[in-house]
Amino acid sequence: GTYRLEVTRTGFTGEVVDGVRVVGGSTSELDFRLSALPVALDEIRVTASASLLREEPAAAVALDRKQISELPHFGDDLYRAVAVLPGVSGGDISARFSVRGGLYDETLVTYDGQEVMEPFHLKDFQGVFSILDPEMVGGVELTPGGFTANYGDRMTGVLDMVTRTPTEVRFGVGVSLTTAWANAAGVFAGGKGTWLASARRGYLDFILNAVGDDDDDPPDPKYWDAFGKLAYAPSASHSFSLTMLAADDSIEWEDDDEDEIVDINSGYGSSYLWLSHQGILGASSFVDTSLYLGEITVERDFFIFEEDDENISLDDVRENRFYGIRQEWQHDLGDRHYLRWGFDIRSYEVSYHYDLNAEIEDPIDDPRFYPAIRIDSFHDTYEGRQYGFFATDRIRLGKRLTAEVGVRYDKQTLVEDDQISPRLNLLYNVSSRGALRFGWGYFYQSQRPYELRVQFGETEFLPVQRAEQVVLGYETDLGTGMRLKVDAYARTVTDPHTRWETIFDPWHPVPEVATDLSEIAPEEVNARGIEVYLADRASGKIDWWVSYAYTSIEDEISGVDTPRFLNQPHALTASLTWRPGPKWSLTGVFNYHTGWPTTAVSARPVQDPDGSWRLSYDVGPFYQEYLDDYFRLDFRASRTSKVGRRGRLTFFIDVQNLTDRENVRGI
Repeated sequence: GTYRLEVTRTGFTGEVVDGVRVVGGSTSELDFRLSALPVALDEIRVTASASLLREEPAAAVALDRKQISELPHFGDDLYRAVAVLPGVSGGDISARFSVRGGLYDETLVTYDGQEVMEPFHLKDFQGVFSILDPEMVGGVELTPGGFTANYGDRMTGVLDMVTRTPTEVRFGVGVSLTTAWANAAGVFAGGKGTWLASARRGYLDFILNAVGDDDDDPPDPKYWDAFGKLAYAPSASHSFSLTMLAADDSIEWEDDDEDEIVDINSGYGSSYLWLSHQGILGASSFVDTSLYLGEITVERDFFIFEEDDENISLDDVRENRFYGIRQEWQHDLGDRHYLRWGFDIRSYEVSYHYDLNAEIEDPIDDPRFYPAIRIDSFHDTYEGRQYGFFATDRIRLGKRLTAEVGVRYDKQTLVEDDQISPRLNLLYNVSSRGALRFGWGYFYQSQRPYELRVQFGETEFLPVQRAEQVVLGYETDLGTGMRLKVDAYARTVTDPHTRWETIFDPWHPVPEVATDLSEIAPEEVNARGIEVYLADRASGKIDWWVSYAYTSIEDEISGVDTPRFLNQPHALTASLTWRPGPKWSLTGVFNYHTGWPTTAVSARPVQDPDGSWRLSYDVGPFYQEYLDDYFRLDFRASRTSKVGRRGRLTFFIDVQNLTDRENVRGI
């Protein structure tokens, strides 16, 4: 049959080969060369001799560098490549995605172990691009539920990314429809050290000015991001790294018409710096420590004036500074126990300077919507700390069964609350090719100091949310290079946070002044679903996979089960990659799902006592109807050829929505 072969040795790079063919009566030979690890000890897991203890009990879906580069992704954006994974859904405008019906901020995002809190550019438009350069990423792993106790304070999923490990000096430049970039990587000190550097600059401002109407002054968005990593291993047992990630974007737009004056200036910045140490202590212990700090800033300065009714002014300045220490220990106690424990202590200082004076044109006469005249002012500073501690034991209970039992303790000083999260994961090897997975646990999520929604009039922090999750999955190798994975899950949030939504226009750039702004206050949230994933990556020329998901995500509001705006009962994604030769790669991705939930609305003209006319809206129950079904076909073709002795040139064409389908998101 066809097998996946993995060769590992502690202190050396691993090697994995898919599609190894074994034919009866003959011998297949494979040669491996494992290099000593100068750095990247984060790739090593200290493991017991029993193979069951080497496998993570929580199921995850992974993408490597090659798969990321071949998938269609507009703007060369990593997040848009991730959005095609099973259990993930997203819109066409924003790069943000939802995992199993959860809100985008319910997914923990880590980069070499460091949490990235605001990973998006152009936040005025719900985050059009991510700030992460795919050229710097070595692999992506998404755990959509049932994750273990070492992850905390997010309750739906974990997106874990690791940087690439360079083996030689390389320099690169590139350009796409929206972004230009330059990057470099290399080694030093005889292979004991490595370095990575990347800088990207988006030029949507140039494109909008080039294609815009001469009589219309378009917005002027500018954004850039930079990444750098320096790593050094003085010995085979210890590695140190210093990593930096920074991003900045701004939008300027001035429009002076006869009846309207618009002056918009907004800016967003984020920066992260972390120092890490990975060490192998003795023959059975591994420690990973990080010291980190960062800053996230928001500046929004809007002024809109109309001669008739609309008169909006806004000043919004926020600063979030944080620092902390994180440490994790792993210890192998033989072939039956594998211990992990650790902590994460974080301190915040956040300031808010928010002012708004708005009179909304053509308000909706319905008590469910925010009133037309809004005068808000809020100025305050908060300091708080978060403490997280966890311990797990991965136990071999027999030849086929492995359990990971864990508990997590979290405390937030800002709301003076603490939580204990028990978690249980089971892995049962049904056969040499198939395994059952089960996960259960409590998953808590706090409202952090920088998440206070002052733009909607909130001045007090909300209590911590709790979700109970149950996950049951089965995966198997079908023996011909194909792999089947089936998951069923149930998630109940018993004390969800109130949230604010623009009911008809989900991508409104300034939601606090939108006519259709409404407060959604569920008493409970229930998510249920089944996912089926079938993949064939055995052939070197053709890779394909297909996934189907049934999802039900409902908010219980005043005793009525209301579909969440992200709900898509049926979703189908299929990907096919063909490599006709060593230089070419052709990939198509087909995406289908049930239309998004919508709200019925009608309007009729009403004459006021002064003789003027206006529209009176009749709005039905929220999200009880569905828009037309959605489908999209994306395509990427790339060709890589050698240039000189050491150079390489890659040319790609990426087409989004190849069939020119009109997909409605909001009305």
